[in-house]
Amino acid sequence: MAPPWPPSRFWQYWALAGMLVLTAAFWWSVEGYSLFEEATSRGQIADGLLRFSLMILTPALVLVWLIAAWLRRRVGETGYWQLLGLVAMIWAGSVLVTRMLVG
Repeated sequence: MAPPWPPSRFWQYWALAGMLVLTAAFWWSVEGYSLFEEATSRGQIADGLLRFSLMILTPALVLVWLIAAWLRRRVGETGYWQLLGLVAMIWAGSVLVTRMLVG
């Protein structure tokens, strides 16, 4: 028997969120790397936050989005969206503060 179509609302929202999450992560990976490679002087805080957001937070954002099925079974549908929202807000705040510190 074929699975029901269309898929559940969770996966429809997950696909829409993926467009935003993956686009934002790709943009910051390229933008952040170009900032990292520039030969301008930055403060230690800006440099550390840039490195942390590129090496830790961006992969964490993508991983939370990718392991949706595993997380959904463990924390529930609303718990998953809260977790994704929390990681996305921390990531976005880090990117915003980094952009303000770098200039």
